[in-house]
Amino acid sequence: MEFGSCLSLQINPGCIMKSSILLFLLGISFSLFAQDTFRLAPPLLKYGSVFFFNKTMVEIKFAQSGTAVHYNLNNLEPTDQDPVYTKPVTIKNNFTTLQAKAFGNDFYASETVSVTFIKDGKAIRSTDQTTPNAKYPGSGTGTLTDNKGGNEQLSSNTWMGYDCDTVTVSLNLGKQQTVNKVLLDFLQSEGSWVFLPNEIIVHWFDKKTNRFQPFGSEIIVADKETPGSHCNYRIIETKNKIITDKILISIMVLKNIPAWHPAKGAHAWMFIDEIKVY
Repeated sequence: MEFGSCLSLQINPGCIMKSSILLFLLGISFSLFAQDTFRLAPPLLKYGSVFFFNKTMVEIKFAQSGTAVHYNLNNLEPTDQDPVYTKPVTIKNNFTTLQAKAFGNDFYASETVSVTFIKDGKAIRSTDQTTPNAKYPGSGTGTLTDNKGGNEQLSSNTWMGYDCDTVTVSLNLGKQQTVNKVLLDFLQSEGSWVFLPNEIIVHWFDKKTNRFQPFGSEIIVADKETPGSHCNYRIIETKNKIITDKILISIMVLKNIPAWHPAKGAHAWMFIDEIKVY
């Protein structure tokens, strides 16, 4: 065997020690010169509310040097070919979704953040609704029509919280006008027992018959878990030509939390913060 070689048919403790030391030194060397690649944190979208009258402005906050935030309004996944954020983005159109993502050399791109902005609909002169639970009263009588909402935090004072079976909301539009859609915005935070309603039923007042007539409805099935907290709007739409000045909405709160939830069988909560008529 040549001098310095550790090749042998027998195990040489000295060779094992030399090999271990060599591997240790090589590990330190690679650690010093190798550069880990980290994923960027997602940018922060700053805005007053997802609801707006004529237009709204959105700021994007991100402070990592050597990076850029790219955004779009086209409902596609942002890429580094999309516009670079340099100033607040103006939103004017209804149901506009802003998506943003941070990119940088030697970094993995961040996760995409997105939010959908909802423009005000027809003027609502007044509302009359079931009294909410005293713990979650909202911000007053105009809570459902004040264009303040879309906050995913359960503690936000924009939410009216209910733990009763049925919530009734009456809308007075002030004058006869064509109505095609009714939008309701709910909080979905199942970890806090806040579920989407079980059913939504909308009626419209027919002045000719002096009666409320069916407008539309939706049944919502909580058949699987939705992690996290989310704002979730539902739209009830009619294909008929309806002219009315009053809308009556019945919201059925989920009475029995489903079996997949730790609180199965308990009565759920329903949180609502805004209603729009189009």
